[in-house]
Amino acid sequence: MTGLNPIGQPNNVDSQPEVNDSSRRTFLKATAATSAVASSTFLARTAHAAGSDLLKVGLIGCGGRGSGAAENALKADPGARLYAMADMFEERLKLAQSNLKRNATIKERYDVIDENSHVGWDGYKKVIDSCDVVLLCSPPHFRPMHLEYAVEAGKHIFCEKPIATDMKGVRKVLELSKQAEAKGLCLVSGLCWRYDRGVKATISKIQEGAIGDIVSIQENYLTGLLWRRNRKEDWTDMHDQLANWLYYRWLSGDHISEQFIH
Repeated sequence: MTGLNPIGQPNNVDSQPEVNDSSRRTFLKATAATSAVASSTFLARTAHAAGSDLLKVGLIGCGGRGSGAAENALKADPGARLYAMADMFEERLKLAQSNLKRNATIKERYDVIDENSHVGWDGYKKVIDSCDVVLLCSPPHFRPMHLEYAVEAGKHIFCEKPIATDMKGVRKVLELSKQAEAKGLCLVSGLCWRYDRGVKATISKIQEGAIGDIVSIQENYLTGLLWRRNRKEDWTDMHDQLANWLYYRWLSGDHISEQFIH
């Protein structure tokens, strides 16, 4: 797949080859990936649970980025299967499931049944408990909590950016990263631009002196307007904030945390 992913960034998923050799049975301890293809690269370079050719993938957070990560993951390896999903909103969960099931390139690898479709605050636990690899794509406020549960459960993780919304959360994620490494778990971040091949090649040339000494930098981030979901009659204030998490500092960390992390 080429073009732009759900958050408006370059997507070159098809450049990631599928891996079929026996090394898939042993997870690598480290890997590099992008937000658009991080889960794709992650799964293509990692392995299945011992004694099985199938890898159960779980999605937590079924918005545009979560659905994109699930698609990338299923394209990465013929043994990958989307097994469980969770979201705070039932309509968001069902919409993501409908879109993934209708996607001709991955529908054969969609194995989510009703019993593995979860709505509510504890849905993330049910997904993590039932899968080999989890994709953490909920609003950033929940990232440290979800990551902690996944690391404690010994699961391999794709962790979307940003990793937290405050310094307490950042320090927690740093601690959990060390724990994951000690356990031999694969933990991949969704910092897409830091792993984009074109960006890496450009930075390498600059560091080699191709354009001389850098004395000043001006950078522009060109993007479209942010979305907003209209409040429904039966929503509480919490529903409204969760649905529009970008606009609330406790959920997003504000625009600087959410976007400047790149």
